[in-house]
Formats: sequence, structure tokens, C-alpha cells
Amino acid sequence: MKLLSIIILGLLSLQSFSQVKFYPEASKIAVQGTSTLHDWESLVKMEEVKVELRVEDTNPLLLGYLRLTIPTQSIKSGEKLMDSKTWEALKAEKYPVLIYEAEAFESGEGKVLVTDGKLQIAGIERAIPITAKYTLNSNGREISFTGSVSFKMTDFKVTPPTAMFGTMKTGDLVTIEYKIIVEHT
Repeated sequence: MKLLSIIILGLLSLQSFSQVKFYPEASKIAVQGTSTLHDWESLVKMEEVKVELRVEDTNPLLLGYLRLTIPTQSIKSGEKLMDSKTWEALKAEKYPVLIYEAEAFESGEGKVLVTDGKLQIAGIERAIPITAKYTLNSNGREISFTGSVSFKMTDFKVTPPTAMFGTMKTGDLVTIEYKIIVEHT
């Protein structure tokens, strides 16, 4: 009987959360870094990104769950050689998606803090806490999350790409800048 009560309470708590609609055309994720030749930027083709986010019905800033799935080959710089080197470094054939997932959020003063966020790249998962600024539109339904996070590629056992027989090398540190727009439905 106790197990049944726990299951019912769990189901009821799930019903207090709703899904959100993702707006890829207004959203953006940019991966930025350096190289011995120049700074570089690759953009994520947002139409291919999947966002799963649950928010509390009564307060859309009480986030219950986030899962962001990015196809590795949706990361494009506009230069074929750089794109192929990026996908090779990220082991795109074996690991076709990058995943960011979190379940614990704190919000206040225009920011959301994700303390337990986990990023999975090339089969390696690491804790990556982030702080995102948020804004609500006038009807309180559309939410914009913006921010950036930096980490080393080698933290995920990714060897920074090289080209031209190793004479051009990318830096180990990358920064991901993002703007994710969703609507609480």
C-alpha cells in the first residue's frame, strides 16, 4: 500500500508540470574558440535541436527538468574543412548527439542557476553548472534564457582539432553562448 501511495504522489506531482514550446527560429547557440590562425565560431542549426523542459503550471520559472539534445553535425562554421575536423574531434559517427540535462534549478533576481547540469560530449559526461539570465514577455508565457559557459575540450577527452599538418591548432578552451526561447503552454 505504501508503494502505491508513493506512485500516486509521483504521478500527481508530474501533472503539476507542463511542457513548453521551443522556438528554434528565435533561439541561437554559438560555439566559440581560438586558433593559431584566428578566432572562430560555429553555429548550431537550431531546427535540429530538441528541447525538453518542464515548468510548473503556476510559476513558469520553477523549472522541473531540462534536456537539450544537439545533433553533433548540426554544429557548422560555414567552412567544410573546419566542420569535418570538428565532427571528427567530437566523434560524431559514434556519438551523433551532445546532451545537456538538469533537474535542479534555483531562480531569482532575473537568473536561473542550474547546479546539477550534466553535459555529454563524445561519450563523456561532466558536471557543467550554468547561470542563465531570463526574461518573461508581457503575458508571462514566453521565456528567454541567455548566457554563456566555458570549458576545455580535453575535459571531455576531445583533442582540439588541427589542420595543415598540425600548423594550425585550435585552443582547448571553448565558450558556448546561447539564447533559448520557449513558451509555457
